[in-house]
Amino acid sequence: MKIKTDLTTDTQIKRAIKDTIKAGKTISYPIAGYKGLEVRIRPHKDSPDAAADFRHRYTHPITGKRPYMTLGQYPALSLTDARQYHSDNIQLLAKDIDPIEHRADAKQKDIADRQNILNYFINEWSEIQKSKDLSKSTIKNNKVILKPIQQKLGHMKVTDISSSVVIKFITDIQKTSPVKGLQVKSLLKSILQIAKAHMVIEYNPASDLRGTLKAHKPNHYPSLTQPKEFAELLKDIDQLDDENQLYNKCILQLLALTFVRVGDICAMQWTDINWLKKQWELKPQKAGNRADMVASMVIPLAPQVIAILEQMKALTGNADYVFHNTRRKAARYHNTEEVNKLLNSSIMNSGQSYKGIHSPHGFRSSAKTMLMERLGYDELITELALGHRMLNAYGTAYNRMTGLEQRAAMMSDWANYLDNIKAGKFDNVIHANFKQLKEQKLG
Repeated sequence: MKIKTDLTTDTQIKRAIKDTIKAGKTISYPIAGYKGLEVRIRPHKDSPDAAADFRHRYTHPITGKRPYMTLGQYPALSLTDARQYHSDNIQLLAKDIDPIEHRADAKQKDIADRQNILNYFINEWSEIQKSKDLSKSTIKNNKVILKPIQQKLGHMKVTDISSSVVIKFITDIQKTSPVKGLQVKSLLKSILQIAKAHMVIEYNPASDLRGTLKAHKPNHYPSLTQPKEFAELLKDIDQLDDENQLYNKCILQLLALTFVRVGDICAMQWTDINWLKKQWELKPQKAGNRADMVASMVIPLAPQVIAILEQMKALTGNADYVFHNTRRKAARYHNTEEVNKLLNSSIMNSGQSYKGIHSPHGFRSSAKTMLMERLGYDELITELALGHRMLNAYGTAYNRMTGLEQRAAMMSDWANYLDNIKAGKFDNVIHANFKQLKEQKLG
């Protein structure tokens, strides 16, 4: 039912709402002086309230149809604003533009603009990271690196982010931390690459900035690579107290024997140990984060390693992890920081500690150096043992199983070599013919 009474004030609208509620039916009231503009009042069932909507009925400039366009709900949309919307529509109609179609186009443009904001691609990048099996430390580091990107550039359109913008942004970070600046730049490049893949931008402005930013000279983890010094470290480890340092002692022994990363040793699971084949099959925690790391590894286990695992099996064989720790809720295995703290403590190295001398990660450098210099093994097989992705002559990555027999022999040679140098036998140096070794074909 439509009533001819034209409304001109807010007071009249409020009175009309009360009258409509009493009438119990929907009524539309014209707004005086604005042709086609009205307020439609609809009482709610079982409720003392009513909904009031401003609507504009007009003639489509092309089809001649008479559609209704809802402008907004009163009082969120004021009478003054409704009149302004009506005037805007009249101007569009004078140009043969349909107001409803114009609003739909504007809405689509707004959506497109929001989808071109860097934060949109940050969210997409974050979703990709969630699908990966990332370690807690990696997730934490990503949040730290991502924060300045969100704060400084997140609101910007990716089409407005130029190389000069990126350079200034990274340079400002490098004033306090050159390393962090490069980390932020690398992450920003990955995010912008998603925008490029969506063809929102044609060029990644965070690419090819060499020479414009401060370079970073990496500090390598400290490690002992001389047999006599390394032998003293091994003896220090063997002399640790089983009652108070059993986990740390066994972990350090396994680090020396297998030279995998300390995080992988601490998180070692019993289900990954193949006792029959004498192998440890694992997915490194770094897998998925680095292009030079294999997705999975097979570590041949020397008899000395088996002996340590059998010792631990008597203690934690019924748990999931070899170094099971019930006190940790999120990750129920030994904390890697405890291993590092021990090496840096006065318990080690005759009270001087190994801080700045040798680190948990340093066992990898120690093993690679001495395997090549002392035992004559070549670059390829030592890199495979470290879990690095190596390319053959055709540019294809070697399979993780490549050289497994040779690596099993190498791991036994290495374990026996460690026993020898602990016993003071340092005369077993092999002068390798590296050219001949590199020409050998691994199975």
